[in-house]
Amino acid sequence: MSDATRGRTGRGVRLSDILEQPRFIACDDIVARGCQDDPDRCRPGDVFVARMTRRGDGHERVARALSRGATGVIAERVVATDGVPLCLVRSTDRAHARLCHALAGDPARALKVIAVTGTSGKTTAAWLTAAVLSEAGRQVGVLSDLGCLDAEGTVPDPAEYAEPAALAAWLGRLTEAGSTHAVVEVSSGMLARHALAGVEAAIVAVTNLGSAHLQQHGSTRAYHAITARIVDRLAPGGCLVTGTPAAALTHLRRRAERAAAGIECLSAGLKPQCDVTAVPVERGLFGQTFLLQAAGEMAPVAVDTPTAPFVADALVAAAIGLRCGVSLERIARGIEAAGSVPGRTERIDRGQDVPVFRDAPTSGHALAATLVSLRRLTAGRLAVVADDRWVRTVGAGAVRRRLARWCDESMIVPMTMMADAAAARDVTAYARLDRLLGGLGRRDCLLVLGGPRLGTGGGGPDDGEPALADVVDGWLQLAHPPGERFGRRAA
Repeated sequence: MSDATRGRTGRGVRLSDILEQPRFIACDDIVARGCQDDPDRCRPGDVFVARMTRRGDGHERVARALSRGATGVIAERVVATDGVPLCLVRSTDRAHARLCHALAGDPARALKVIAVTGTSGKTTAAWLTAAVLSEAGRQVGVLSDLGCLDAEGTVPDPAEYAEPAALAAWLGRLTEAGSTHAVVEVSSGMLARHALAGVEAAIVAVTNLGSAHLQQHGSTRAYHAITARIVDRLAPGGCLVTGTPAAALTHLRRRAERAAAGIECLSAGLKPQCDVTAVPVERGLFGQTFLLQAAGEMAPVAVDTPTAPFVADALVAAAIGLRCGVSLERIARGIEAAGSVPGRTERIDRGQDVPVFRDAPTSGHALAATLVSLRRLTAGRLAVVADDRWVRTVGAGAVRRRLARWCDESMIVPMTMMADAAAARDVTAYARLDRLLGGLGRRDCLLVLGGPRLGTGGGGPDDGEPALADVVDGWLQLAHPPGERFGRRAA
């Protein structure tokens, strides 16, 4: 893949043409042919962007960038540059992202960008949107936590795209592969870094807004304010889709109307007052059927995933499809063709009587939504086994509180139990897991939390070690030979 921090042409990019209210010192303008926010990666001719990163405050490392050959500096305050041109801006995060996209040739301009964000449901909504548009014959690329896929691909590339340079490079790759639409899952972290600066979205979808990622953003209010930034990316004549009744997110609608002219707002959710909604027909742990409703039309949809959050995410995808001119019947077929999303309440089926699901929610909010839905559908016990690495990522306190509230039995599993040199603690953990699995009956339900593997459907980096879902899947294969009832014997 091309390096988006280096210009695609030799002409370079004039900072005065792309940045908001730049102020130049020791020059009238700066022409950038490459940019870096890491001084150790600067090459002669690069513009160094002094911003806050995991490596620290770039303003304190300008001298290092200059020693590596940087010929310009973008900063938020005056810094010593030894006569090298300096450009002052209000936000170096925004300037860095805008410059990365400009150096890549602004590839988003050749695409109809659909940006999807929210506290939970982003990944599912993004992939269901891609399924709907693909069913209608659109050439669709997807950038999501599950991986990145262009219009010609069949297996998602587990690549990172959250940083502006990587995002710009991937958008360029989608364009070169012939994609007409790009569905981009946008995290609050990306919005905090202004990663989409310069990208105009034809459609922005906000699945929901809850309380999450407080360690990263400090407070719920700050998190909501950062998430609302996505509305500023709407192009004139674009559309805002909210996964809840419009009245609940009035502030987003008003912000959208201020951001661009001619904005349309659509609501999608399980409430009857939404523009796109659904009526349940039948729901059980082995699947569900619902009636998709919009503009006075109905279409039946049957899917394997049984949870209510899946339907809510499907409705967001349906609203996006309608905005793109797809018929309701074809939208229904696209959702059915997808059926489920890997790693998101995904069924593990070895012919057993007990329904077993694997999920990798990225927040306590998303975990609660899944647990509530499964709890309502489970006549017997709801049991949960969770990968200890995943628990640490989401937050041990948030996970334990939700498991205690909605589960009959739960277990946090140390994944060191699969190590070649397993300790006594690991052997004990596997014995507990074996007893839990062997004691489940046909009225019960098991949820496996963690990722990735099994295919591999997101949830974190694949380090080559077995995931908890693989361990459970292996147990099912050993404990349940064809024709034998689940739970009759332990492995």
